[in-house]
Amino acid sequence: MKLLKQNKIFHYRKRIPADLKDCFSNKIFIARSLQTSDLEFAKKKGETVDQTLEGIFKTIRKQRSFSTDVKYMKNFASDLILKRLPIKKRSQKKLNVCLIKIPTFEAPQSFSYFNSVPSLGLAYIAGSIREAGHNLQIVDAPGEAISQYKYFNTEHCKLWSHGLTKEEIVERINPDTDVIGLTNMFLHEWEFIRNLLKLLKQKHPNMTVVMGGETATAWWDYMFKNCPELDICVLGEGEDAMVGLLETLANGETLDSASSIAYRDRGKILTTERMQRIKNINDIALPAWDLFPIKDYLDYEYGSGVNRGRSLPMLSSRGCPFQCTFCSSPDMWTTRYFARDPSKVADEIEAYQKKYDVNNINFNDLTAVLTKKWIVEFCSVVLDRKLNFSWQLPSGTRSEAVDFEAAELLYKSGCRNFGYAPESGSPRMLNKIKKKVKIDSLITSLKSALKANLKTHANIIIGFPEEKIKDLFLTYKLVLKMAIAGLHGVSVMMFSPYPGSSYYKELKSRNKVTVDSTYIYSSLDRSGVSARSYSNHFNTRFITILQWIFLLSFFSLMYLVRPHRIFKHFKNFLKKNQETIMDQFLAEKFKQMKRKFSIKKINSTQ
Repeated sequence: MKLLKQNKIFHYRKRIPADLKDCFSNKIFIARSLQTSDLEFAKKKGETVDQTLEGIFKTIRKQRSFSTDVKYMKNFASDLILKRLPIKKRSQKKLNVCLIKIPTFEAPQSFSYFNSVPSLGLAYIAGSIREAGHNLQIVDAPGEAISQYKYFNTEHCKLWSHGLTKEEIVERINPDTDVIGLTNMFLHEWEFIRNLLKLLKQKHPNMTVVMGGETATAWWDYMFKNCPELDICVLGEGEDAMVGLLETLANGETLDSASSIAYRDRGKILTTERMQRIKNINDIALPAWDLFPIKDYLDYEYGSGVNRGRSLPMLSSRGCPFQCTFCSSPDMWTTRYFARDPSKVADEIEAYQKKYDVNNINFNDLTAVLTKKWIVEFCSVVLDRKLNFSWQLPSGTRSEAVDFEAAELLYKSGCRNFGYAPESGSPRMLNKIKKKVKIDSLITSLKSALKANLKTHANIIIGFPEEKIKDLFLTYKLVLKMAIAGLHGVSVMMFSPYPGSSYYKELKSRNKVTVDSTYIYSSLDRSGVSARSYSNHFNTRFITILQWIFLLSFFSLMYLVRPHRIFKHFKNFLKKNQETIMDQFLAEKFKQMKRKFSIKKINSTQ
């Protein structure tokens, strides 16, 4: 039972057990509110509510042993709540909610090679909103215009926009919509979102616009100041916060009674108390993929990892227990880490195989497979059920969890691509950025993964503010060591302080961060050509040259030691097959080049 206080109103929320969700219209939680200024009275009332609900759940389970009729059980549960619960529920109308996935942006001139991916975050939010009983519309810009690419001009550079234009998005929104919901995951999406909201509010001035996601959580103050059309930002984990906000809006209450939001109030920008993280993540409503144009994504084989067929993104956990200073995760998720039940994860995969004919899963966890114990349990479940699919960990994971025994199990259960995220090879810098990585353990784990036939890659960041030439040399040494060991690919990126990270807050306080187009598009422009150095010792040109040296040295040495990989890439390219990150990079860059020439050809004939 959660007890949340906003002004003189105490909110009680108790999550409905997973086995009883079918007995309630709102499948997420039972909520009640009490107006009082007496904390002790509220706590005692909360204990009574909690005990009463536990008794109600017990009675419902007992009654269900006599009847399995869903309609009857819903009526039975509703009557029981009405009769026994000491605090009565306020009336709540259904709202019309529209969730928008904006287009995907590509920078062909950079090393960026990712394509459009179904929005896992929005799909989770959609699932929770639907379970809460509200009417829902999805406007998925890439999914609804899967073959449409257009130029998107910015002050920084010319980008590709994949999907519906802002005009087409606004045109598709139901005019009866009450609330618009968007997610701002990446910094480079902000300029498009701001222009979209201007257009949206011109046509629908009375719709409430709500923003969520990593950037909104960290950057809400800047967003409100630079976008008068934005009404509310949801801060942190979104499911319970968004459902609670919709409940507040539906009941006509003031926004200070909602939790985990930032909002405008008579010229001021205010925030409310953050909710606690959802602990039992197994009870969260599954992503509502049936509301999205998921068939188009699958048919075009779009995904976040190496293209191994019809792919969907998933989460096996939430949060990250670490506090890396370059990462916004602690601001978004706190440092609480919760892993899902391996059997529940396998259940979800089985459902996708049956419903969507999925044959590959990309786990987008912040910190996947944190422990060897979870790896063994999950792989055992997959093998016991004889599930046939491939899966990947494109975001990187903890090397300590993967020894040869674990790597063998990973491969046997279908894992094919595996990422490491050491970021630096310097113990001094690893300590500075609070990255809990031991280089020797990483190399041992890498060799085990390669021995088990896993395809591997690693992420490196250079240009940290305190980084010195010795630190860079140690990182370069690690890159060469991984190339000799057999790592299949490496990404070397220039450091940029992301909103919400410790580095951002520190550099911003020292006036070292200038928010302009170069900064906003830094997360997309991975090549460093137009990036900005935040180093205390080296300028942008030096870091850019180092980036190229690191990359050329790695791939030259890796192919020198294993020349057969060059021929393998060539073969995969001709057969349109992908096994490694390099295969993915070559395929996506070739597609970008073809699009560029086709647009030029169209323009020349007009």
